[in-house]
This record gives sequence, C-alpha cells and structure tokens, in this order.
Amino acid sequence: MEHFLINSSTCLFVLWLFYKLVLENTSWHQWKRYYLLASILIALAIPFIVVKTIVIPIENGPMIDFATSTVVTEIVAQQQLQLDWKSMIWAIYGIGVFIMLWRFIKNLRAFRIQEQDEVSPYSQYQLILRNTFTVPHSFLQRIFVSKKQYEQNLIPTAVLEHEKAHLDQKHSLDILFIEMLLILFWFNPLLYIIRFSIKLNHEFLADKAVIDQGMDTVAYQTTLLNYTQHSHSAALANTFNFPIIKKRFHIMKTQTSQASLIFRSLALIPILALLTISCGKEETEFQEIEEILEIEEVVDNSHKTEIIEVYEVLENLTPEHIEEYNKLAIKHQKYMDENKSLIVFKDETQHMQTIFHSMSEDQQSSNQPWPYLGRGNNLKAGQIPPPPPPAPSAIEYINKHKNELNYYLREDQITADIAIKIIKEVGQAGVEISPDDKGVMSIKILETEHNKEKLPPPPPPRKTKTVSEKEFAIYNDWAKKVNEQNKVAKQNGNNEYAIIKQEDFEKYKSIYDRMSTSQKSEAQPLPTIPPPPAPLNQQGYIKVDEKIYFYTTKTGDQNLYDRKGNVIKIKGKKVTQIDPNDLPPPPPPANESQQLSNKELEEYNWLLNRHKEFLKNEKRIVVFKADTNRMIYLYNSMSLEQRSKNQAWHYLYKVNKEKAAKILPPLVQ
Repeated sequence: MEHFLINSSTCLFVLWLFYKLVLENTSWHQWKRYYLLASILIALAIPFIVVKTIVIPIENGPMIDFATSTVVTEIVAQQQLQLDWKSMIWAIYGIGVFIMLWRFIKNLRAFRIQEQDEVSPYSQYQLILRNTFTVPHSFLQRIFVSKKQYEQNLIPTAVLEHEKAHLDQKHSLDILFIEMLLILFWFNPLLYIIRFSIKLNHEFLADKAVIDQGMDTVAYQTTLLNYTQHSHSAALANTFNFPIIKKRFHIMKTQTSQASLIFRSLALIPILALLTISCGKEETEFQEIEEILEIEEVVDNSHKTEIIEVYEVLENLTPEHIEEYNKLAIKHQKYMDENKSLIVFKDETQHMQTIFHSMSEDQQSSNQPWPYLGRGNNLKAGQIPPPPPPAPSAIEYINKHKNELNYYLREDQITADIAIKIIKEVGQAGVEISPDDKGVMSIKILETEHNKEKLPPPPPPRKTKTVSEKEFAIYNDWAKKVNEQNKVAKQNGNNEYAIIKQEDFEKYKSIYDRMSTSQKSEAQPLPTIPPPPAPLNQQGYIKVDEKIYFYTTKTGDQNLYDRKGNVIKIKGKKVTQIDPNDLPPPPPPANESQQLSNKELEEYNWLLNRHKEFLKNEKRIVVFKADTNRMIYLYNSMSLEQRSKNQAWHYLYKVNKEKAAKILPPLVQ
C-alpha cells in the first residue's frame, strides 16, 4: 500500500507540474481536459506495471521451529503492550471516508428541484429559479439562478450561455469523477489541486464556447466584470474572484499554434517513460530449486581447474515422470539407430535429462539406459551432445561450393566474382543462403535498410514492347466476343462456352503478352479456355484432375451429374474418360463388428502425428518400421464411422505415392 500511495502521488505531481508549466496557458482547452483526466488514471495505473522481476533462488534446507523460539515469544509479549497503530490508522481513514461520502451525498441533494423552485425551459435544459440568492451554476441538465435577479434582468445572457456551455460539454461528469476519487483518497492534497485545475479549465472551455458563438471578446469580458462588481454576494466572489477573472481574460486572448501543440505533446513521452521506470512495480519471486553438482578436475602443467556442471532436477519425481523418461529414451534410441547419427530434440531432450538426474542410482539402473552411451563419443550418463558449430559465413560457403551455386543481387542473377566483391564491401547484412525458384542453392544479396546505400544501383528498366493499334483492335474485338459468350454460359449454368481453336488462342495470347501495362489496362481481359464438352456416353466414369467420378447426363443438358445428383465441376480442370475395366479396386470394407478402443485411437493419432512431424522436416520418405506397420494396422481395424472421424495415414505419402509404395511395409489385414 505504501508503494502505491507514494509512487502514484509522485506520478500525479509530475504530470500536474507538466500541465501547470507547459499546458495551462495554452488555448487547447479540450486537449487539456482529457490530459487532466488521463493524468489521474495514469498515476493510478503506473504503480501496478511490473518493470522488473527479481528471482531469488532458495535451496531446500531444514526448517526452523520458530514456535519454540524464546526470542520470538519475548518479541510477541512486547508487541502486545504497544498500541495497535495500524488499526488506528484504518479507523481514521474510515472516518474520513464517511465524512467525504456524507458531504458528497449532501451536495447531490442540493441539486434536486425543491418545492419553492420555479422551472422554466432554457434551450433543451431546465432553468431552475430559486427564491434564495444563488450564484448561477449548472449541473447535469439544469441551470440554477436567483429568481429575483432573473426577473429583474440582472443576469446577463452571456452568463446563462456560459452555464449552458458547461452542460453542452458535460463538465458535470468530470466533477463527479474527481469527487468520487476524493471520497477514497481524501487525504491526498494533490487531488484537490487537480480538481481546481479541472474546474478552471472548464471555465476556459465555457468562455471559448460563448465567444465562438459570435460574441465580441471585449464585450464579453466587460459583461463578466460588471456582473461581478454589481454583485454583493461573498459566494459570488468565490466563483468570479479577481485572480480567476484576470486569468480567464488572459486566456481568452491566447492563441497557440498547432506546431507548438505537437512539440509540447512529444515532450510528454520521455516523462511518461521515466515515471514508468522509476515508479513501476518491482516484483520479487522466490524460486525453490535443487541442484546436482558434478565436479571434475582438469590438470594442466601449472594448476588445477574445477569444472562444475549444474543440472536442473524435479522437486517431486513421480512414476509418470519415469514412464515419460522411458518413452523419450526409446524414441531417441530408435531415431539414432535408424539415422546412424546423434540427435537432440530441443525441449524433449532437455526434459529427458532433467528426469534422469532426478532419479536415484537404483532408478537409473532399473529403467532405460541413457540413449547417448556407447555411440562413439565420450559422453557420460546424463550428458547430451554439445551444440553444432556455428553456420559458415557466406564467403566460406561460396569458397566451398562456388561452382554449385547461383548468385543474385536483389532479383537479378550475377556472377560469383561480383557477389564475392559485393559481400566483402557491404558485409553479411542482407545475405541469404537458400534455394532459388529452380531449386538450386543460391546466394541472395537482398536490399535492407542497412545496406541499400552501399549496394550497386539496380539496372535500368527494360524498354517495354507495345503492339500496334491494328493488332490491339483485332485482339479487342475477338476477346470481347469470346468473353461475352462465356459470361452468358456461366450465368445460365450450361456448357455453351465459345469454341476456341488452339492456334487462335496462342495467336491472341501472344498479342496480349506483348502489350504494355497501360495497353493491358485498356484491353479486354484474356479469355480463359472453356471446359471440355461432356462425353458422348449417357453414363460412365471420368477422371477430373486426380479424382474419379461416376457420371450421368440429362437430355438437353450438357452438365455432368454424380451419383447424388450434384453437378460435377470440370471448368478449368483436366478431364479424362475412364474405361470401367481400368478402375482401381475398391478399398476392403471395414468390419463393422470390430472397432478400435479409445486407447487404440489415441495410439493411432499419436503415431500419425509423429509421422507428420518427421515428414514435415525431412525431404525424403521416412518409415519407422514397426511404428508405421502398427499405424497401418490400426487404421485397417477401424470401423467406417471411426475412419470418417480420423485422418487416413496414406495421405502422408500422397506427394511421393509411387516411391512410397516400394518401401512401405506390407499392409496387415
């Protein structure tokens, strides 16, 4: 609580001081209104922003029984004789909150319409005429004035318009907000100062609204001054006292430029940053850890050096952790046996090492052995291979594979010597080693913010070719005719598209390709080749791209329909007639009497996801012997309903289907 009160008050004071020195005497009254309200919210929020977290490790050790400590007993006995200052402070705070709440409710009740008050309309608001002497003031939808002064025309119209401006701009909501904060933080003097600044800025806003209606500034000032001088009320002096009137008159004549607004607003950014850093919250996190230290002595000719290896361990080792270790160890072993190389699976290997070091020697010896042992390395149980050496620089890579690479500057291909020269002059920034569009490993020198001034300028743009007006007109007539016919066919849902000869299409496509960008923007779009006509047979089999359909036709309709009566979409696709004798055999029907259990379904999906991970990262086909065979067996054992809800395993090998068929294990029926 002390942290919040001190830091929020500091923030509020700095933001108010910036307003007082930099913003108050400017003419951006609406901006100042939002700034003052935001300052309060920012000051309340900054102490809760965590800017720094300190982690303090705590080692497990014997607990001290403080309950039996004689020193603590004596301290408690002494504290019982002292006053409970904390309770007294809370009691004083509660009394202050009660007084401020009573004051707030009392002030709200004063704005109710009383029996002796008269109500008359003023614009869209209520004008409340009171028998008692009342300084003109406003709240929410009402303006309160003295009935006697109003009937004697002693209240100028400018004063009423001033109060109406308060209502138009809803200044009452700002006052309600700050008054409710004062109920909770009545002890903070800065809130009273902020409240005064908010009310004063409201006066600036109302004065500006009256002057913007067309009233002369000097005449308005004279009206306010005369009204103040002819009033004998002490209460009136509180609102229109001479220092405030003088301040308002000065601000009415002030005009601040837009550039000055931007400059002063920018000065606020470093102030907010410093307040966040200095008044933000600093958290302390106590972390309980256990450590295992392995000490090795390395002897050289002059002295001995101790190497300490620190391993993280689990606080509570459970049988589930040991089972998880065994699975990870088996996974590492299988992969390294199949690929004849060491492998580290980022988070999984680290987690396996943590569990291994958390086990006792008996547990380590009775479970799966550490998978890296006995693989032609000097690793001990619990150790993992070191990270690979850093990737070679672009120059080193070029020297090693110079004749095997392509070289690009931006998007233009260059020679190896030019690429080496540019990299030596510009540096490694923007150099990328990756395959190009042809699949050839390439050195790509890309333009970045750091090297664009050092790179050679791009070559001048190629001269664009254009077609003659005659060719342009011939193409446009042909394309317009074809496009209109295709449009009608598409709208009617039939196949009456324009018939285009291949040689005609290539001829007009050549003209379109030779057009400049401006000519293409004015020309008809290049027509698309219509779909092939429907087969002559009334029914049969067709292959659309890679999918086989049984189709039927209807009299007078050139569309093709599948078994469910849906139109087969063939536009823009490769369509081939299929002989029924050439159809592939259907998949064996699933045995509905048998189906997989939930545990077996989970096992199938785990194996499927495992294959997906390796196939995603490998450019070759990966088969896990027993795991792949098991995955195929589980899929063949599913019911039809289960197959419809789970992905088929053979989609994993759809890219290299023919190659995969040669190395996949036989299907287990």
